Amino acid sequence: MKKLLLILSLAVMFSCSSDDDSGDVINDEFDTIVNILPQGQWRVSYFANDGGDQTSSFESFVFNFNADGTVTAVNDLFSEEGTWRYESSANNSDDDNDEELVLQFTQTTPFSEISEDYDIVSISTTTIELSDDKDSTSASTELLTFTKI
Repeated sequence: MKKLLLILSLAVMFSCSSDDDSGDVINDEFDTIVNILPQGQWRVSYFANDGGDQTSSFESFVFNFNADGTVTAVNDLFSEEGTWRYESSANNSDDDNDEELVLQFTQTTPFSEISEDYDIVSISTTTIELSDDKDSTSASTELLTFTKI
């Protein structure tokens, strides 16, 4: 009986994995951005700029990120085209060693407000959190969060 218990204990111990998944958070930003963004539709769930919550400027828009680097924001009355791309510290000119999501839209309001080079704060299959420190002389940080619909 003790041998059977020992064999079962060993079987359980060796069947356990030490690299358990910690939820849906993904640490490889490049794989996440290029694979997750083009899958489905996204909304701006939070946007803070110049110290104020400006999420309501985007609440009616649905964002579609395409694998070719284009993005379209659409609501019932309006459509705005732009581009997106991933940049790592290896291929951008910044010295801050960050991985970034670069969004570029025309100067049409409110899209001119989110045309920035954002540091990637966190990524999951349903949420992407971004931030942009305006400049070294400003205490203002721009925060942008996309949530998958």
